[in-house]
Amino acid sequence: MKSIKSKVTILIVLCSVISVMLCGTLSSSKSLDVSNEDAEKIMEQTCKSNAQDLDLTLSKIEQSVDTLANITTASIEDFSRFKKDDAYVTEITKALEPIALQFANETEGTLTYYIRYNPEFTEPTSGIFATKNTEDEPFEQLTPTDFSSYDPSDLEHVGWYYTPVNNGKPTWMDPYLNSNINVYMISYVVPIFIDGESVGIVGMDIDFSKLQTQIDAITAYDTGYAFLVNADNQIMHHKSLEYGTALKDASSQLDEALTNNDNQYKEIGYTYNGEKMSGFYCVLQNGMKLVITVPNAELIANTTSIIKISLIAELVSILLSIVVGMLLSSKMVRPIKTMTRIIQKQGDLDLKKDAQMDNLVKMKDETGDMARAVNVMNEKLRAMVKLLEDTGTSVLNNSKFLGTSSKAVGEMCGDNSATTQELAATMEEAASSTERVNENVGMITSHAKVIMDLSQKGEAESKEILIRANNLSAKVQDANENTKKIYEEIAKQKMVATEKAKSVEQINTLTQNIMEISSQTNLLALNASIEAARAGEAGKGFAVVAEEIGNLAIQTRDSVQNIETIINEVNEAVNNLAICLNTSMDFLENTVMEDYGEFLNVSAQYANDATNFESGMREIAESVEQLDQAIDHIAVSMEDIGKMTNEAANGVSLVAEKTVEIVEKMTDEDNLVKGNTEYAGQLSNIVGRFSID
Repeated sequence: MKSIKSKVTILIVLCSVISVMLCGTLSSSKSLDVSNEDAEKIMEQTCKSNAQDLDLTLSKIEQSVDTLANITTASIEDFSRFKKDDAYVTEITKALEPIALQFANETEGTLTYYIRYNPEFTEPTSGIFATKNTEDEPFEQLTPTDFSSYDPSDLEHVGWYYTPVNNGKPTWMDPYLNSNINVYMISYVVPIFIDGESVGIVGMDIDFSKLQTQIDAITAYDTGYAFLVNADNQIMHHKSLEYGTALKDASSQLDEALTNNDNQYKEIGYTYNGEKMSGFYCVLQNGMKLVITVPNAELIANTTSIIKISLIAELVSILLSIVVGMLLSSKMVRPIKTMTRIIQKQGDLDLKKDAQMDNLVKMKDETGDMARAVNVMNEKLRAMVKLLEDTGTSVLNNSKFLGTSSKAVGEMCGDNSATTQELAATMEEAASSTERVNENVGMITSHAKVIMDLSQKGEAESKEILIRANNLSAKVQDANENTKKIYEEIAKQKMVATEKAKSVEQINTLTQNIMEISSQTNLLALNASIEAARAGEAGKGFAVVAEEIGNLAIQTRDSVQNIETIINEVNEAVNNLAICLNTSMDFLENTVMEDYGEFLNVSAQYANDATNFESGMREIAESVEQLDQAIDHIAVSMEDIGKMTNEAANGVSLVAEKTVEIVEKMTDEDNLVKGNTEYAGQLSNIVGRFSID
């Protein structure tokens, strides 16, 4: 595939060649036309001017002969006498002799002059006849030709007389060879008529060489020449054809051109000896035709020279167009090559600024438009790479942070699992304490059954924790605050209850244990919140479970109001419950509160749900105030509390299992974090392949 430079160069050269050839062809054609027109004008002018000269020469002869003929006619005053009286004829002749001699001497080229009378009524030798051999010699009077010796039809010998008479007008006779002096002469003869009757003739024979010299002196261009033919197209003078040659024998085209034209002046064209000739002819006043002829090759010689010069100029123009085309194409292609290099560099992901681009952008042509478009593309690519670089950095940083957070959450889940196990053990101890309470306090069985039913209901509802826990994350923060408040409220209520229960230590102990159970229930709700934080969207169910656990605490409070009457029987169980409650308070203060501090960083979305736990725990605190009134019903409720405690232990175990599942899911999260980190590294590698600085 040819390059743009080659295409532009070829295009310029082709345009130049076409233009030069077109101009050259037109100029050559025009030159040829002009040359032909000039040649025609030159030959026409040459022919006309020389024809005028010949006519002038012939005119002088005609004037002399015509005047002499008029004088002769005037001399015959009595024509009747002239026809009968020989003496009268002789008298007239004697009078005309000096006059005729004078005219002959005054007419250049005259070798013979004569005045002859009609032999029908004069002597056969009557008249005047004088001749000379050369123009420098004097005329010699000779005896005229004896008409009696020749028949009038003998034109060869006496045609010079009878032809003009028969014509009835002045006649130029064809040249003839005077054998006496070996000179071709041409005769001009004027017949004399009086009253319509022939009197005779007056004529002069002119040295034909005078006309030949004049014709030979005519030239046209380098080899052009002139020749003379008579009215019958017979050669009278030609440089290479003999006198008397029929023109049709030399060139039928020329003979036809001179025969079929009635114009006095005419351009002609013909072929002579295989060479194309151009000519121009003029008809002289005596009927002869002067022809100027020139070879065609000579006519177009100037045009050929012009064409050669034009061809040379065309070649030079083509060479110059090639050079100019190469220079222009190089200038046009140079910025395109620069653009190609810049685009290739960008294709190699090198987006660094190029100093030559500034010059290309300033160009006002299509290359400048392309350069500006590439520059805009470069800026957009640089911005895109920068954005990718920033995005990769953000993804990497987020992956690192997510990895750290996931690790922390995993660790907290581990801690929660251990704590849940401890809580399960505590719940088992609470169950044992409940059993001991059941052994010592039989009267609280009925009330404990109510608590057990509520616990069973809470167990059923706790199954929904796994589904709703995913929505609990937004409420963790509020739960943390509410937990603190609950803890403070529990502590205050504990102190109040302790003060009120000083008179009945066992009731206080039992109340303390119930508070511990309520705290453990609250801890279960908190753990459920933790589980919701780990479970994601499905953790919303934990809020409902937490609410139910709060309701369970309220019902527990109602049951405790009935245990005031069994103070003596529950002293030992109350002491055990007090120990369990203290343990739960300690766990809440030292473990749960600290865990909440950690979970606040990853479970901010569960803050709102803590409100329900706060209200629940507030109700539990209020129930503590009425605890001294519920002692009578403790024995009845203790059985339910024992069952509730067992179920709570089972729930705690279930929470522990879910915590393990969360830890396993955290492993998947960790894999995703590692994948994000890997992708961030790949993105960084891709960005690193670009060079923008």
